[in-house]
Amino acid sequence: MINLLPPSYTEELRGEEHFRLVLILGMLIVVFFVCLSLALLAIRVYLAGEIEVQQILVESQSQDDRRARVDQIRDLNGDIKEVSSFYKNKMLLSDAILRISDALPESVYITSLSYTPVSNSKVKIALTGFAPRTEDLLQIRTGLEQDPLFGNFHFPPSNWIRATNINFSFDFEL
Repeated sequence: MINLLPPSYTEELRGEEHFRLVLILGMLIVVFFVCLSLALLAIRVYLAGEIEVQQILVESQSQDDRRARVDQIRDLNGDIKEVSSFYKNKMLLSDAILRISDALPESVYITSLSYTPVSNSKVKIALTGFAPRTEDLLQIRTGLEQDPLFGNFHFPPSNWIRATNINFSFDFEL
């Protein structure tokens, strides 16, 4: 195609064409940035809402966890109280045997010791043994009766028949 336009006019048309291209590209860039900023704003609003929801969930869960922990601690405290009261009310047989052996004179021998639970807080103990003299048997009786751990003594009359070489038996409660 033949260009019949003068060169100054052709220059002017090219300038206008460049101006339009720059204007169109500028508008496209402006529109792109506006769309980008609107998209980023939408993402920001969405994320702010999600963060708020997650914070509310974390707070409610932490409150539930606190309540669960408090309930668990209360349950454990109750269990500890029950165990403590059980051990306070429990009598140790080893303590009773130690006190019985402290009340025995050196010449007296125990041949049998048996125990049976009577209730939660009482145990019946039956002792049999050998005492060389009546005085030793009387010393055992007074020693055990003075101890507040023991009570409800039953000394059969057959223990007091012989004066020496006595095979005795008696029972009492803890």
